[in-house]
Amino acid sequence: MSPPSISEPTRAIAVVGAGPRGVMVLDRLLARLEAASEPRPTGSLAVHVVDPFPPGPGRVWRPDQDPLLLMNTPAFFPTACAADNPGLAPSSVSLSFDQWRLARPDRAAGLERTDYPPRAVYGRYLEDVVAAVLDALRARPEVVAVTVHAAQAVALRAAYEGGPVAAPESPSAWRLTLRPVDGTPPRELQADVVVLCLGHQDAEPSAAQRRLGEAADASPALHYRGPHLPAELDVDGIAPGATVLVRGMGLNAFDLQARLSEGRGGRFEPTGGEPGRALRYVPSGREPVLHLLSRRGLPYLPKAAVDAFVPRGVRMSYLTDTEAEALVARHGQLDLAEHLWPLLHRDVVRAYYATLARVHPERLGGPADAGRFVRELVGMFESAGRGAPVTARHGQELLHAFAPGMRFLDIRSWAAPFQGAVFDDAAAYQEAVAGVLEQACGEAAAGEDSPFMQAVGTLHAGRLRIKAWIAQGLLTDASRIRDVQGWFEPLVEGLASGPPLVRVEQMLALHRAGLLSWAGPGPQVEADAEAGVFRARSPQVGADDAVAPAVTEAAWLVEAMMPPSRVEAAATPLVRQMLADGVAAVGRWEDEDGALRSSSGFDVTARPHRLRGADGTVREGVLVLGLQLSGVQWGTAIAAEAGADVRDRALFLADADAAARVALGG
Repeated sequence: MSPPSISEPTRAIAVVGAGPRGVMVLDRLLARLEAASEPRPTGSLAVHVVDPFPPGPGRVWRPDQDPLLLMNTPAFFPTACAADNPGLAPSSVSLSFDQWRLARPDRAAGLERTDYPPRAVYGRYLEDVVAAVLDALRARPEVVAVTVHAAQAVALRAAYEGGPVAAPESPSAWRLTLRPVDGTPPRELQADVVVLCLGHQDAEPSAAQRRLGEAADASPALHYRGPHLPAELDVDGIAPGATVLVRGMGLNAFDLQARLSEGRGGRFEPTGGEPGRALRYVPSGREPVLHLLSRRGLPYLPKAAVDAFVPRGVRMSYLTDTEAEALVARHGQLDLAEHLWPLLHRDVVRAYYATLARVHPERLGGPADAGRFVRELVGMFESAGRGAPVTARHGQELLHAFAPGMRFLDIRSWAAPFQGAVFDDAAAYQEAVAGVLEQACGEAAAGEDSPFMQAVGTLHAGRLRIKAWIAQGLLTDASRIRDVQGWFEPLVEGLASGPPLVRVEQMLALHRAGLLSWAGPGPQVEADAEAGVFRARSPQVGADDAVAPAVTEAAWLVEAMMPPSRVEAAATPLVRQMLADGVAAVGRWEDEDGALRSSSGFDVTARPHRLRGADGTVREGVLVLGLQLSGVQWGTAIAAEAGADVRDRALFLADADAAARVALGG
């Protein structure tokens, strides 16, 4: 076989999906080429970037989206490059979002370090970063071409009949079918390595969602909007004064709230009042009335007003890497409830009472008694043994000696404060929710001086450690099903993954203006196509006569949630074809009874995450990054943390670097 010419590169790389994960891979390709001790032959590489949306922002971070849609992390947090992250050398053009903000104030819209940026501005960052990376790649002598394909990848197949892995002398092993966005006929692209950075995928509706959608289709009076990306929801048809049922009280609900208030011409004005009552809303008259529903019956709580992703005062004394290593040595894989939660719970309790003793020692009998209480609490932990749980009864007995009548901290009850409660009428429930949110705003505004927020910050720090251990394969599948998905994820999401404080202040202002209310826990929704209404009711909230549940009727129902990131539910052609043809398979988890359950992601190897097919064969030339790794990782939607170690809080950069190494033949 004659050697290839310069016009025939010896290696072709296809990056499918050019959002943040795709940018990470391209930047790591550049960094590895720049750092190579021996240069590759001139013109030996071809790089293909495939995305129907512009590279960088992709679909989610479009720079033209409504500026009212905010990120859920402050400007200092995210990065799409290994800029100042220990463990990886940056490329010549790498910038974190915060570095870009300082370098390009004209593009960053005057953001400060602790501001929560509009998603459109983050899209500009991704736009600038990918442009710089692609230009730098094009300037490399090894790279014969960088081609951006404005197309949707709709199929992935082996390039040769002999199987998915080509013979060593074959130049290309995989064949992608592309559907160009300009409407021209589909075409094919061959590559040695395909890196799948697919991001958010459209999903098939659940059975309940299908029923609601069918009812809306059958009645011109009903309007149903299923799970969606916030920027893609059309709200123009919602009439002023209309009642809108909003199912979900997470981040999408806050997005919708912003678009239907400020986005309709209303404005929030400062009152000078205490947190929780810091804003008033001045309506434009064009707003609808929102009625929010969720299983907990409570919105996500606001994030603390601190200048770090984990409050600087948080210290993990019990849930540590050293302790995890010791547990693994004794038990093999770990169980969250049995092995890790007792340690994390101690750190959370210690953080709460140490902060209480520092900020409000009078609540524990004064400075001397407060210090003694914390010492005795830690002593109780130590005497019980590091792995043994300390029961609420023991903690309550100790606390009673210092603060009679004060309840010992129960962090798990904070996420569901209305569990088991019954309210006589809707008004009583509104008062209860507003009270919880006003208190939460006060705690968030206090930042590191809030015992509540220090406990939540410690819980969040523990979540980050557990995420890293899950990525290392240290937790059992059964514990991921029973504990992580069953109760730990909802606990941490509700307490630590909420919006910036201003969003909850705005929600309370809208409530006081009569434009927003909340349904009770466990709400039930039904469609009455004949009457032309959706009805929502909570079994825990009675009507005025305290007999029947209170009912809210509306012509609109919006699912305030993203399409589920489960590959089995994906509605996009590429994922469906890969699963149908056996090119890919759904990952499997083994539950406590030994039964196999579908995970939410693809079946992949350990890092570098190579795809496995339905027959168990490892697809050597196909790598997976991002959301579709959720079977072996947890929290795959969040960005890498600027300045964080790539073995820990920026592990997605390590994933991208491993993919780049394989793509370059390493």
